[in-house]
Amino acid sequence: MPALSPTMSQGNLVAWHVKEGQAVAPGDVLADVETDKATLSWENQDDGFVAKLLVPEGTKDIQVGTPVALLVDEEDQVAAFKSYAPAGGSGGAAAAAAAAEAPSSSGAAAAAAAEAKPVVQRDSRIGPAARTLLEEHGLSPEDVNPTGPHGIITKGDVLAAVEAGVKPRAAAAPAAAAAAAAAAPAAPQQQQVQQQAAAAPQQPAAAAAAPAAATKAPPKGAAYTDIPNSQIRKIIAQRLQESKQSIPHLYISADVELDGVAGLREALKQQGTKVSVNDIVIKAAALALAEVPAANSLWDSTQEAAVSAGSVDIAVAVATEGGLITPIVRGANTKSLAQISAEVRELAGRARANKLQPHEFQGGSFTISNLGMYGVDQFCAIINPPQACIMAVGGSRRVAHMVGGRPASKTQMTVTLSADNRVYDGEVASQFLAAFSRHMANPFTLFQ
Repeated sequence: MPALSPTMSQGNLVAWHVKEGQAVAPGDVLADVETDKATLSWENQDDGFVAKLLVPEGTKDIQVGTPVALLVDEEDQVAAFKSYAPAGGSGGAAAAAAAAEAPSSSGAAAAAAAEAKPVVQRDSRIGPAARTLLEEHGLSPEDVNPTGPHGIITKGDVLAAVEAGVKPRAAAAPAAAAAAAAAAPAAPQQQQVQQQAAAAPQQPAAAAAAPAAATKAPPKGAAYTDIPNSQIRKIIAQRLQESKQSIPHLYISADVELDGVAGLREALKQQGTKVSVNDIVIKAAALALAEVPAANSLWDSTQEAAVSAGSVDIAVAVATEGGLITPIVRGANTKSLAQISAEVRELAGRARANKLQPHEFQGGSFTISNLGMYGVDQFCAIINPPQACIMAVGGSRRVAHMVGGRPASKTQMTVTLSADNRVYDGEVASQFLAAFSRHMANPFTLFQ
């Protein structure tokens, strides 16, 4: 089971796209995997043949690194694994045993089975052909520079190391090789997550057990139904809890005038361009972040410091059947309202269809969550680290006010910032809200 996102620790195997005995090439889709973010296509990295599918479709909660299939280099090696079944041990050891014990009708078949040795270790970042080449040349995964997605070592990487004259390490014991494989380079974001996890203080057992009273099982006789959790919802629950427990949330609200927004939308409609209030919110927030750079920052747990984001990348919360996901409008301050509107519609549609690619929802420097369409006036959202801020947008409403001593009415909405107080202080948050409110009250400034 591969790590298809930097924070993925387990996944659900939704569907296989290959059959046993089938030839596969780099780029072929092996399976659909539900990660902590979305349902993604798992692409093959090397030429080979599918010898055995070890887990059926629909299997849930498979830990990353758990063997789910066996791939071999040659078609005549597939027969050695026809009746192979995991015996509860490691996939690698069981597969090697199957290769040695598989019956054959000729010495050639036995030799092919012995040569197969598809050692599927509990690290998924070494392609099957690459493992064989590493063993043949006595190389360690640490000697090879990985170029595949998510830090995967491919056959080409090993051949490049051999051609470069990398020398095999002396007396490389199998145990040492396994340890080196476990240390194969991960994607940069995953390295950061691992560093943060290693640096995080351990909670005392008593403290960790304290909230248990709030999660007691229903009393006997009570009618209830267990609701299965998707991978996304499990991770959302875990991260929201961690965020609330570890990030000092600062909350600041402001009422924003919308009468100008209605006029802008009508003017654009006359020109054949339809934009939503949320599209205008995204553009106004992006310009405000560009005007107040301190607000467009992240918290780096490894350095224990705030770092400025390289660009204004707005994540937009989208509700899906599997849970909340936040596709990103990158460089939103440089895009027109029409571009933002089209991009948000396209991203939201593919998010609900589980068709987003990882780069489309990973990262972001600021998040917007809008519940105004559900009649919500005001709410507070929870920060999604390493971002330092999320803005909760409420619905529009008519309110009375005085103009020149006479009663009048206006349309306004309430927005609430949830900011990481280690990054944002009250002054930065207020400056951002002032800039945002100014653009919303005078939306034609969005075109300047």
